[in-house]
Parts: sequence; structure tokens; C-alpha cells
Amino acid sequence: MKTTPKYKLYREWIYLFSSIIISSFFIAFNGSSFNDTLSSAGLDAYSLINYDYFSFREKSEMQMEIAELKKELILSENDRVRFADAYDENIRLRELMSIDMPDSLEFVYAKIAGIDPNSYNKSILINAGTEKNIQPDDIVISLHGVVGTVMNSGNKISKVKLISNPSNKIAVRTEKSRANGILIPLDQNYAKIEEITKTSEVFENEKIYTADFSTIYPPDLLIGEVVSVSDSSATINKKIRVRFLQNMDLIEDVFVVKRIPAP
Repeated sequence: MKTTPKYKLYREWIYLFSSIIISSFFIAFNGSSFNDTLSSAGLDAYSLINYDYFSFREKSEMQMEIAELKKELILSENDRVRFADAYDENIRLRELMSIDMPDSLEFVYAKIAGIDPNSYNKSILINAGTEKNIQPDDIVISLHGVVGTVMNSGNKISKVKLISNPSNKIAVRTEKSRANGILIPLDQNYAKIEEITKTSEVFENEKIYTADFSTIYPPDLLIGEVVSVSDSSATINKKIRVRFLQNMDLIEDVFVVKRIPAP
């Protein structure tokens, strides 16, 4: 018959008595602060053992969630920018469509394609060409007035000479007295009007339009407004300074104006 070694029996008895003593100690001091301290220490030890695993899992999940949120935010921002651009363009188009055009004219919508880098006078490029029947000498206008004339056209792009080009001489009239004169550009923002006599009434802030007898420009297209008027003692004509209403550096949407041939 096989017997258990004495040292193993002693060890089992020692384990049993130790368990009884520890259990009795906790029962006896169940409500004491010392017991609470031991319990807290045990919980702290448990949390330290499990902290790394749980915290690693939570951090990984949070990082994935943050990455997804960033992706959604970028997509939302792109959608917002596209919507804002479309909204602004819609407003500009509505304003452009409100321009009162004579029945003898038709217009083709275009956007600015860039500034001609080889042009000293900052001619601009528009994204409409011969495929839309754009031809040299067609007039280009914006919501704020005349922009210029088409110089030449490719299939999809046309070059436009700005109205502020110093080589231009344009027949114009004043808004109130309809006095006729010749507009000569001074720079990108201002021009002068010659050939209007001192007897004609011209006022500051009144509008300047293309004249009825212009060979290129249709009549009554807005060009600018008078900023100063004075009488020169050396001539019989007034000295009139005009500001272009269209800021040439802020052009975005335009119409190419075409005369409708008579039937």
C-alpha cells in the first residue's frame, strides 16, 4: 500500500491552517480601515495587471475611430466647398441673366480661362471659341459692364483685348444729356472722354454707355461712371475722367455678345 510522504501532509496542514487564520482575520476585521486598505490594494494590483491589455485595445479602437472621423470630415469639407462654389456661381449666373439685352443681340456664356502671359495690356483668355461660333470683334461683357472685344479665337479658347487697353478709342455717350464723346483708356481703372463740349451737361457719378454710332460696340452697353468733370480754358471741350465699373482683375463670368444677322 502506497503512503503519502509526511512532508506533503505537513504542507497540506500548513496550507489549511494558514487559510483558516487568514479567513478568520478578514472576518474579524471586516469593517476596519485596514481591511479596506488591503481590498483597495488588491483591486489596484488587478487593474495594473489588466491595464495594458484593455488600454491597448481601447487606444487602437479610438485611433481607428479618429481616422474614420477625419476621413468623413475631409469629405464633408470638400462637399461644403463644392456646394459653396456652385451656390456662388449660381448667384452670378442669375445676375448675368438679368442683364437687359436687345432682341437684335444674342449672348454666349463663358468663364475666364486665364490671363495672356505674353500681353503687355493683360489680355484675358475665355473658355469659348469657334466651336461656339465666337469670332473676332465680338463683344465681351460682364455684370458690371463692358470687358473688351475678341481678338482671335481657337477651337475652345479666345483671346480678349480688355476695354482698358490704351489702343482703344470707343464712341460713348453720357447717361443724362446723352452727349457723345470718345473714350480713351488711361490705365486698368480709368479713362478720359474727349470731344464733349462745355455746353453739354455732365455730372459726377453719372453712367457712361456705348454710343449709338459705334461701329463695333452695340449701343447702350455700360462702361463706367464719371469721377470728375472740369472745363478747360484752353479748349472748347470738357475734361472728363471716368472709372471703369468692371475691375479687370476680378473677372470670373462673362457673356460674348453677338449681333443677330437680319433675316
